Amino acid sequence: MNTAMHIMSIQHQLVLAIGEETDLKKMLHTFLHLAGQCLNATNSHIFIMQNKQGIPAYQLNKETKIKHFLSFPSRKEGINSNQSSELAKLVSTFSEHEARSKILHLNSTFYYFFKLNEFGVFVIERKDALSKEIQSALPQVINKLTNSCIASINYHTMVFEIKMRKEVEEKIRYQASHDDLTGLYNRMEVQRCLTAAIKATTTEKKTGYVLSIDLMNFKSINDAVGYHVGDKVLRQVAERIKKSTNKETTIAIFNGHEFILIIDQLPANKMKAQLIIGDIIAEIVHTIERPFELSEGHFSLSCYIGYERFTDDSKTAQDIIKNASIAMYEAFKKAKDKALAYKLVMSEQLNQHIRYTKEIKQALINNDFELHYQPQFDHLYNMIGAEALLRWNHPTRGYESPAVYIPIAEESDLIIEIGNYVLEQACRDIKRLRQTELPTSFQQVSINISAKQLVKRDFVTNVISTVSKYQIPPSSLKIEITESIMIGNLEQSITGLNTLLKFGVACAIDDFGTGYSSLAYLKRLPANLLKIDRSFVTDIHLDQSNKAIISMIIQLAKSLSMEVIAEGVETEKEVNCLIELGCYKFQGYYFSRPITFDKLLEYKH
Repeated sequence: MNTAMHIMSIQHQLVLAIGEETDLKKMLHTFLHLAGQCLNATNSHIFIMQNKQGIPAYQLNKETKIKHFLSFPSRKEGINSNQSSELAKLVSTFSEHEARSKILHLNSTFYYFFKLNEFGVFVIERKDALSKEIQSALPQVINKLTNSCIASINYHTMVFEIKMRKEVEEKIRYQASHDDLTGLYNRMEVQRCLTAAIKATTTEKKTGYVLSIDLMNFKSINDAVGYHVGDKVLRQVAERIKKSTNKETTIAIFNGHEFILIIDQLPANKMKAQLIIGDIIAEIVHTIERPFELSEGHFSLSCYIGYERFTDDSKTAQDIIKNASIAMYEAFKKAKDKALAYKLVMSEQLNQHIRYTKEIKQALINNDFELHYQPQFDHLYNMIGAEALLRWNHPTRGYESPAVYIPIAEESDLIIEIGNYVLEQACRDIKRLRQTELPTSFQQVSINISAKQLVKRDFVTNVISTVSKYQIPPSSLKIEITESIMIGNLEQSITGLNTLLKFGVACAIDDFGTGYSSLAYLKRLPANLLKIDRSFVTDIHLDQSNKAIISMIIQLAKSLSMEVIAEGVETEKEVNCLIELGCYKFQGYYFSRPITFDKLLEYKH
């Protein structure tokens, strides 16, 4: 009876030790401690299946291995590392067999092995043998221990999976809302943030601003030293902007190298808010335009900023960002102020720009462009040539002003297609002119070439092939360039112009004196004619300053063995004054307005 009570007491204590604890290690530590006391064990151990990450598993497979998990020595001597290694080998061998329990007597020690299903092994060490009654009572306890271990693993597996799922979801959310390179918000997230800011500003009667910042010269860094350097610069720009603003500022990278900032919670008073924004903008410009020092070298950037104010929900987040970007683009175009506030007229101009761009494309398809020619004369009133001038006969608006659509074509690169049309049509017209009886004084037709055309790799070959196609003398075509090429790819331009000069196509510098006039560059250009801009010619007989400038241009041309022709000549007095100064070639309304090609054919006879 006493033996039965003793066994029941052992079972009860061990079952209580297992309890309802969900932490596997705590539960097993309590169980081993009590097992050592109840069973008079020298040591008690738990070996369990673990995967490569050391996480408990259910059963043995390629990814798991039986490993020592926990021991509790009931005596001070414990076990040494050699004993532990030997024991682990015995446990591993036992776990691979079907037996549920096993007894070994080695080195005066009894080892009792009990399987915890396929989860692990419970080991008891004793100096003497366990009674058969106790051995028979232990399987019930082992079953409870096994179930509790599996329940604990299930619980912790579930907790682990939930944690991992949350981490993955958080990572996905982060990636969906942030830029990988800079860690800033991306386009979608900044719109969400702005929508919330608009709502808060409306409710709290505050003022907010959206800033659009674009980096100039950034593409040249990527092109010159590679995208990896450009990425470093972008990251530094992001850090500098963060330091230039407070923690509440929302910062996003919006479009390659365009940054969007949301600055809200500013005073409702427009003047006070504007002063704060002005200081922030000045700090941002200053910090961005400081040189960037990298291991690959020193780099400098400039920036332009557009900004839009919001005080209520009358505009959507998309509209406000768009307006700030429009203002930024306007600041870049004007290149006078580093930052501009959005105005409605900017959108109207942009819409007109977009509309004109589409219409220009369609005009090229419909062949709505045509060439008119303004004859050129010498001081004896002989026609010496003509300048081809592009005209757009719009189907509904009639003739459009080149002052409107040429700058738009320049910006959109449609000027390349327009330039190809002018070259082709001019050569075609020259061929027709040469099939008539030309006066001996008529030398050539000149066409205007944009800086964008001139730096195209195929420009020179295109001119040569077109001239050859129509079998006209190269000298019958002259190309006119402006001084703007001097701030572009000058070396490439000079090389191309020299090639054309060798072929026989001469070059004139148009609008001379109004652009970037560098004598060092001018003497290197293979040009034989300077065209004096009409702004100096108008009322030259009355304006001593203009007279002095033209006199200087004429003397400069002579020193460079170049000829001059005056544009915009409208009166006889201007003609006489120009002749007195030494200019003997003219172009302007006094002699002839631009005329159609058919009129030019009639004009010659």
